[in-house]
Amino acid sequence: MRTVFLLVLFALALPAGEPDAQIFFDNGHYKRARDLAEANYRTHPNDARATYLLAMATHVFAKFDDAVKYGETAVRLDPKSSPYHRELGEIYADQADTASIFKQLGLARKCRAEFEAAVAIAPKDPENLYDQMLFFLQAPGVVGGDKKKAIDIANEMVKINPARGYLALAHIAHSDKEEGKLEDLYKKAVEADPKYYESHIVLAQFYLDPQHTNAAACEQQSRAALDLNPDRVDAYRWLAYALVLEKRFDDAAKVIARAEAAVPDDLAPYVHAARAMLREGVELPKAETYLKKYINETKEPEPDSTPIAGAHWSLGLVYEKEGRKADARSELETAVRLKPDFEQAKKDLKRLK
Repeated sequence: MRTVFLLVLFALALPAGEPDAQIFFDNGHYKRARDLAEANYRTHPNDARATYLLAMATHVFAKFDDAVKYGETAVRLDPKSSPYHRELGEIYADQADTASIFKQLGLARKCRAEFEAAVAIAPKDPENLYDQMLFFLQAPGVVGGDKKKAIDIANEMVKINPARGYLALAHIAHSDKEEGKLEDLYKKAVEADPKYYESHIVLAQFYLDPQHTNAAACEQQSRAALDLNPDRVDAYRWLAYALVLEKRFDDAAKVIARAEAAVPDDLAPYVHAARAMLREGVELPKAETYLKKYINETKEPEPDSTPIAGAHWSLGLVYEKEGRKADARSELETAVRLKPDFEQAKKDLKRLK
């Protein structure tokens, strides 16, 4: 799922008096959003907004054929809605990632048309501009890809919405492997809008990269994000990870407990803390406990959380560090069985056999 889809989306009105799945989408509660979107659609099958929300729900769970159907219907029901065109363009873009080479060009052209329609309706909407920037950056030239246009759009975004503009420039820098530019751009995004949650999160993640780890700085940015929105799980994930790197295990446990109370249907902070323990080779029995909890209590991971196969893989590596090679092989075999294309788990399994 592309990063842009996980960013905050504009809230619009549903039929009067009904709960809005958009709030759940905004906060990353995709399972709750899906359930509510499905219920709303059953009640209002001809409502453009309800259809759009169901398109989002099927999209985020990678049911692309259904997402296309609902997305195209939403646009037909309300062709003047910028978010509807943008969402349909994003669906086409993600569908192209899994399509045959013969279908990709056609989907790319459809994607471009929807992004252009969204921009025509709302030319200064940073969501529209960000998607258009991504298209020009990533699409092949034969369907209109143009890196210079991507850069121009990102620079224009800096004038319209500086925080989003700097994140767009950071995305381009990362694509160009200009890692030396990232910290400054992320910091500029935070400074431009200290109340923009996403800027703090991407900077926090940056500080956990092994090449420039700064656990204290990650903690600072994660706490800032948490203060802005304690209902989103992302800040809990990276804060728990940073506290483990700082060897503050009790504090990490408190953050994880707070996360579970705030977001009980996403236990991702347990996995992140366990992986930090694995990375540092510390508290391995606790890492094992955390991973088992995630595996045993997660009936369905959120689309942007660790798949169950990934948790088994991490548990296998914990067992390996503890010298329990038979248990390690068993967990890695489970990971590969659950996700047959899990190449890293296959490599680790081969190494242990």
